[in-house]
Amino acid sequence: MNKPVMRYSSVVIAVAFGFVNFIACGAKMYQISLEQDTSSYGEGAFGGMQAQPGSELYGIHTPGGWGSQIPIPVRYSTELSYDQKQAIHLAMNSWSYAVGKQLFVANVNDNRTGDDFDDLYSSLKDGVNGYYIDDNWVKTGKPQEVIATTIWDNLHREGRPQIIITADIRFNFQHYQIGDSFKLIQNDERSVVDMQSLALHELGHLLGLNHISAEIDPYSIMNPSLLIGEGLSNRKISKHDMERIQKIYGCEGSACDIDSTFYAMERGGGGR
Repeated sequence: MNKPVMRYSSVVIAVAFGFVNFIACGAKMYQISLEQDTSSYGEGAFGGMQAQPGSELYGIHTPGGWGSQIPIPVRYSTELSYDQKQAIHLAMNSWSYAVGKQLFVANVNDNRTGDDFDDLYSSLKDGVNGYYIDDNWVKTGKPQEVIATTIWDNLHREGRPQIIITADIRFNFQHYQIGDSFKLIQNDERSVVDMQSLALHELGHLLGLNHISAEIDPYSIMNPSLLIGEGLSNRKISKHDMERIQKIYGCEGSACDIDSTFYAMERGGGGR
């Protein structure tokens, strides 16, 4: 059995496509490029990370997902507000609805914040799958432009797909206001980011999904871009996102009818 390989996905601003001022509130809108938000530590294959469009593994970085560790036990940092937790909860529900079974169980809080850890990866050492706020983002070693970072450990199994054994999501609260973009008002230099939209993307990585080119699936939540600003969100997964997540976790019940399930989600199902 090989030593687990540590991976991370971070939402990075590589290119800003202009500034748009909203007349009503004077907020700024940015379209963020996420092209650089996947990297790896250690050696070994990274599942579908290098898979090209047309490959069965395109858009999947860990084909074995979480293996038998479903539902995934996760903890909220107590520093997260009710609205922030609710946004993450709704994002988790969307992914669960897409496969027709519960993918997460989050019934325990964690008194720690990201600032309680020495660096980015030390939060993985306790085996707890946590969602943490970082008010002192410099400790992560990531640039201040990074909105959030998903980090995980993969376990390689001889002759079988690798699986994820632990993961955390760290949110950059030092440089961003992350919450409900329809309620937040930008009152300082920190741009507004919609938590549910961001959580949908980061949870996709946590579950085993990689980025999807907008040329392949322009509606995918896993597109390497994100609109941020007051009143801006993308709280939906695409039909092809459903197909990719079902390649990892299969499906149960009515979720196996992807067309019907997708249209139900479009009408407001899936926990939204």
